[in-house]
Amino acid sequence: MRTIDRLGIDKQDLRYMRDAELSKLGVRVVNRSDLVLQCTRCAETWVPQLDSSGKLPFDYWLCPAKCNEVTAASSPPLK
Repeated sequence: MRTIDRLGIDKQDLRYMRDAELSKLGVRVVNRSDLVLQCTRCAETWVPQLDSSGKLPFDYWLCPAKCNEVTAASSPPLK
């Protein structure tokens, strides 16, 4: 059993996460190759920018309006 936490998510690439994991974060991937994300609460879309080392930045999966910030922190463990 795995618990979603901020540090764990920031080390994962959303393109390879299961839909069940994404829904716990309040995010859906609109385009996996370009990593276009959409908030499931407000429907806002965004494309996280890679940092200078080519990695996704910390909190890249958070909605720009912070709609899913509480969702990720309070998510129950995934089976």
